[in-house]
Amino acid sequence: MKKSTLLVLIIFLLTACKSTSSDASAITLNQVLSALKEQQLTIKEAKSNNDDILGMKLNGVRPSSYVLDGKKLLIYIYPSAKERKKGMEDFRKKAENSNTVSYKYYEVNNVLVFYVYEKDINIETENRIQKSMNRLKESVK
Repeated sequence: MKKSTLLVLIIFLLTACKSTSSDASAITLNQVLSALKEQQLTIKEAKSNNDDILGMKLNGVRPSSYVLDGKKLLIYIYPSAKERKKGMEDFRKKAENSNTVSYKYYEVNNVLVFYVYEKDINIETENRIQKSMNRLKESVK
């Protein structure tokens, strides 16, 4: 009887550990910041406005907020790509009935990035962000 109880307990613990661990190929915030810096993008940490649709918590994750060329850059890091997809669904639901400024978003594995350019997008900056995201995609293959 004790052996079967011990076996059940071990299986339970192994299952619990596996379900709470994040994706092995998950990208970190430091990796995102490094990829942006490799493209000579200067970002500065900023405070996020939690009341603004672009800056609020999505699928339980609050973004890291930065300023890039005077524009808002929001980086959401999720435990997995599946959770990131849920974060984007959450954003779409919250944004459907609100007027938002112009933005571009990027999705790479477990990372969701919003570049909020409001009215005028700087094409060179946007291209550098895209190159950074492509570099991250290559790093997780």
